[in-house]
Amino acid sequence: KRKDELLYQQSKMAAMGEMIENIAHQWRQPLSVIATIATSIKFKIEFDKLEINTIEESMDNINNSVQHLSETINDFRDFFKHDDNKKEFFIDKTFKKVFNLITSQYKIMDIRVIENIEKVGIFGYENELIQVIMNIINNARDELVKKEDDERFIFVDVVKNADNVEISIKDNAGGISEEVIGKIFDAHFTTKENSDGTGIGLYMSKIIVFGHLNGKIDVNNTEYIYDNCSY
Repeated sequence: KRKDELLYQQSKMAAMGEMIENIAHQWRQPLSVIATIATSIKFKIEFDKLEINTIEESMDNINNSVQHLSETINDFRDFFKHDDNKKEFFIDKTFKKVFNLITSQYKIMDIRVIENIEKVGIFGYENELIQVIMNIINNARDELVKKEDDERFIFVDVVKNADNVEISIKDNAGGISEEVIGKIFDAHFTTKENSDGTGIGLYMSKIIVFGHLNGKIDVNNTEYIYDNCSY
C-alpha cells in the first residue's frame, strides 16, 4: 500500500509536468494578443493617431484575453484539488475540462479530437477520472506526433450501458505491438526508454479505475472506418 501511494504521488508529479506544459501553450496566444495591443496603442500615441473607438476595442480585446487566462487558471486549479469525497458529475463536462486543458497544444500538433459523448451522470472522483483520461490521450498524442504524412485523430466515445458508463478512446497511430500490449499497465513499463517515459501513467490509471472508480480498463487493437478511410 505504501508503494502504491508513492507511485500515485509520482504519477501526480508527472501529471503536473504535463499540466505546466499545457499552461504554457494555453497562455501563449492571449499573452501575445495583449502584448500586440499594447504595442499598437503605444505606436498610435507616438504618431498622435489614437482614437477613442480604438481604445474601447483594444480594451475589450484585452479583457477577453484576461478572462481566458483566468478560466485557464481555474481549470488547472480544479485539476489539482484533492477529492476526499465522491460527488456527482456529468461526463460530457468532464471531457470539456480535459479538452480545455489540451486544445492549444493539440492544435499545434495537428491532432483532431472527434467526440461522440453522451451526457451521463457519474458518482465518483472526477479529478481522478480526468487524470486517467489525460494519461490515455497523452499516450495517443506521443504516438501520433511520430506520424508525418497522415491525418492525426483521437476518437472519444462515451455511452451509457445499463448501470455502467463505457468510455472508448482510440487513435489512428497504427496500434500497439503485440509484444508489449499485454504489459502496458505494468508498473514502470515504458516504450520511451530514451525519452522521459516513467512507466507509471497507465499503471496508476489501472489502479485508479479498479480501486477508486469501481470500473475496468482494457486495451486492444481494432480496425475501423472513418471518413471512408480504414485505420
